[in-house]
Amino acid sequence: LAAIITAWTAFQSSQLGDKVQENYSEGIRISDQASQEYNTAVANDNQDQALFLEYAKALVSNDLDMATYIHDTLMTPELAAAVDWWVDQPDETGPDSPFVEDNPNWSNEQWDLANSLDDEALQLFADAKKADNDGDEFDLLTVIVTLALFLFGIASLVRQQRIMIGLAAVGAAILLYSIVQTIILGDPAGLF
Repeated sequence: LAAIITAWTAFQSSQLGDKVQENYSEGIRISDQASQEYNTAVANDNQDQALFLEYAKALVSNDLDMATYIHDTLMTPELAAAVDWWVDQPDETGPDSPFVEDNPNWSNEQWDLANSLDDEALQLFADAKKADNDGDEFDLLTVIVTLALFLFGIASLVRQQRIMIGLAAVGAAILLYSIVQTIILGDPAGLF
């Protein structure tokens, strides 16, 4: 029984170690993808804001040809729709720019995607940490069960019955503790 528990705990620890590596690797990959999405979102926001500033300058200086060219040619359809919403707002109560949450035409989809990817990476890192902690529990349990095996082995070699019974009793107590811990820890590696 002690040998079976030793094999089970060693197997669980090994499987959990693999899970740790997989989750960390996938988390790093997704975190990198999130970083790329953040960079793209920042670059697009900067470009949209620069175009809007040029558009606003053209409006203020009454250069309607330039404003129309920027709006119709250089702006993305999404930015043009957001600017159109902004232009329709009352001067005294409207926002200073189209880049506000109240604007139904302004979207932060890239930011949302980057945040979603970042959340996914954080979850993978948390899963890896849990698997690592579970693996540590099984490593410790392997050592404890091995101690029971050692005590049973020594008990079988001793000739004095009192010492043999004492070693076997301590080994049995450790084995019983190990059985309970094995049941409590279960099958986090998902064999069954």
